[in-house]
Amino acid sequence: MHAQDPVNWLDWSQDALKEAQIKNKPILISSGYFACHWCHVMQQENYLDLAAAKQMNQGFISVKLDRELHPDLDRYLIEFARQLTGRAGWPQHVVLTPQGYPFAAFGYLPNQNYLTTLKNIQQSWQTQSQNIESLAQQATKATQPKATSVLRPADFQTQLLQALTQNLDDLSGGLKGTSKFPESPLLIALLSFTSLPENIEEWLRFTLEQMQNQHLQDHVNGGFYRYTVDPEWQIPHFEKMGYDNALLAQIYFQAGQKFERADFIQTGKQTLSYMEEHLFDADLGLFASSQSALDLSGAEGGDYLFSKAQLEKKLSNKAFNYLKKAWRLDQIPPYDLGWHPLPTKQFWPQIKAALKTPVANIPRDSKHILSWNGLALSAYASAYQATQEPLYLQKANALAEQLSKLINSPNAPRAIDHKKAAIGLATLEDYAYIIRGLQDLNTVDHTQLTSDRLQTLNQTTQRLFLNAVGWQTNQDFLLPGQNRQAALMDDDIPSATAILECATADKGLTRNPLFNEALQQAPLTYSSYLQVLKCQNAHN
Repeated sequence: MHAQDPVNWLDWSQDALKEAQIKNKPILISSGYFACHWCHVMQQENYLDLAAAKQMNQGFISVKLDRELHPDLDRYLIEFARQLTGRAGWPQHVVLTPQGYPFAAFGYLPNQNYLTTLKNIQQSWQTQSQNIESLAQQATKATQPKATSVLRPADFQTQLLQALTQNLDDLSGGLKGTSKFPESPLLIALLSFTSLPENIEEWLRFTLEQMQNQHLQDHVNGGFYRYTVDPEWQIPHFEKMGYDNALLAQIYFQAGQKFERADFIQTGKQTLSYMEEHLFDADLGLFASSQSALDLSGAEGGDYLFSKAQLEKKLSNKAFNYLKKAWRLDQIPPYDLGWHPLPTKQFWPQIKAALKTPVANIPRDSKHILSWNGLALSAYASAYQATQEPLYLQKANALAEQLSKLINSPNAPRAIDHKKAAIGLATLEDYAYIIRGLQDLNTVDHTQLTSDRLQTLNQTTQRLFLNAVGWQTNQDFLLPGQNRQAALMDDDIPSATAILECATADKGLTRNPLFNEALQQAPLTYSSYLQVLKCQNAHN
């Protein structure tokens, strides 16, 4: 996307550090992703602007980072930005010293603000580089977590439920806040409970109903959006991510079984159908990573919103007249582009068919990320477990075959592009989610082949990424401020280290004292670790 920018972009590698050191220039990392609306705006207003590009080229070594290819570095930069400025988000800009120590951060900025910010940072570096280098090094000195007593599953379970009780939104579902995300790792952890307190179980059911019935789900084209920008699930941010949909398909199949809810099972089926129709590349045997929030003309939500005139043109007179009342078309639309469809009591099949956007018209990323396909493998396993439909098992085995080939190949890639070319090196996350997918497949259809694949992949993962201190998140190199992790927190996706600990010989017991404190301080962000503590308990 940025190939034609007048900025002298570099890919992320040690060469960027070397060039910065030779030229004594700070490194400006711009982290974003294909489906991100404001990343596109940032490009149009700044990276394509000749004045901004000139300033970037003269004063900085500029690196364009796809956060989906480098999740560990992006996570580190986001955390730095959050601690420094109190906020973070994409596009995320972090400025590093030539030695790799971060010292400044900002997000999207309008053109004049961007030019001013670059000028101020450049002047500061030219006049105070030694002081900045010293302060940045002090701020990122490695600190190991304190070892504390071993945490037990029952204690963590209690702490998790207490933290959830304080943070749940019992009016709208989900967690309290100005926006609403699916919180998939937390939902998966809660579904694993043998029994839940009545208020938590009621909240869990309600949250699942809200997500499937309100505007987090695209009721016309299928699939879930990444989040809503309001607390009532009404105003979606229109990008759709492969990981969200894989996790939510799994969640709805599991919830359908647990609560004996046919509607949840149906939502799981519809979500997998969306992924197969919109994201799957049959030539590669893999799912693409995302669909953009922007339509082909660059309008945010343009593939999913409809003006009154468009509705009248697309629908029969009866259906349109019905919608005039049902959607209050005589009032001001909720979006500049019109209305976002919700199912209606009448004419819905006709309305849905008329409003569906052709798949080829929705911009799709060309990356097919291994780890997110591992999540899709888990979704297929859950689908088969819930429905016993043989086709789900066939598709799971085909995906497992493809992922096993890729992850066991020399220099296993992070992703495959649409031309079958490898992109980057597989990270800890890729190995972890493929392992989890194979585990889930083995649970519903135990075979010696899957067991052998699991054993081999576990051994490879520990050899590449694990030592006594913890897990390294990639195979390449770490910045000076990045440390091995005893425990990665959950994000939009489950913690990779939480998946892997149970496969180590000691079930993670030697590292339990190192992550105990983090789990107790922020149980909601480490909910995947409930399973680690359970397997440790069984190991004892």
